[in-house]
Amino acid sequence: MRILLATDGSPQARGAEALAEWLAYKLSAKLILLYVRDVRLLRGLEPLDLGALTIPLPVYRQELERVLTLKGEAILERLLKSAQEAGLTAEAILETGLPHEAILRHARGADLLVLGRSGEAHGGGFQGLGSTVDRVVRASPTPVVVAPMEPVELEGALLGYNASESAVRAMHTLTALARPLGLRVRVVSVHEDPTQAGSWALEAEAYLKDQGLQVEALALSGDPAEHLLALQEPTDLLALGAPVRRLVLGSTAEYVVRHAVGPVLTVR
Repeated sequence: MRILLATDGSPQARGAEALAEWLAYKLSAKLILLYVRDVRLLRGLEPLDLGALTIPLPVYRQELERVLTLKGEAILERLLKSAQEAGLTAEAILETGLPHEAILRHARGADLLVLGRSGEAHGGGFQGLGSTVDRVVRASPTPVVVAPMEPVELEGALLGYNASESAVRAMHTLTALARPLGLRVRVVSVHEDPTQAGSWALEAEAYLKDQGLQVEALALSGDPAEHLLALQEPTDLLALGAPVRRLVLGSTAEYVVRHAVGPVLTVR
């Protein structure tokens, strides 16, 4: 198994860094560490004017790229050292490009992608979803875990299930994680028709029990996102399917990822 951690090394990414390492340890997975030097920082630069001294653009660009490289190398070195101390097999990748494009490209070669909810550009007080994370979650070919800022070790799981194709894939992905992690799963199915909600919940419960998992099934009415957010504990992995083509603005998945108190697993 290969777990890809995409990080910018900011405090906002520390929860993702810790969770990715913990998952790699628990799942005996190889940890791939990715840092992307944002090419947008190198575009459209103006010569640096220091009064009587003007630094030519090529020199300024070269110096900025050197600084970004040193920063990335330091972040990856820190993470590699931590992974090696934990007894993990790890690989570090440093490249230049558009962060979301680089992350999506490397995600194709991973079984699971882990990243923080936002990055350095948004600051520690930002409570939403960073633009790079938003783009990645909408398009990732690989299951994505979006982690909160605070490090957590998983103790349980919550599955939002409505029998859609993406929800079924989320259930299968969660099973592959919950079984070796020993997580108890709560299935949450929401529909205005109680019979339909109950049917979905029983369907997922039967599958998960056959996989040897401890399961509790809940059939509810109302707003799916609000129920999932209310039921999640900070140490719960909340899993749900995202729309097949993209994570539609205003969808249950999009809202949950933005507001969850714990890690969220989305599967397209």
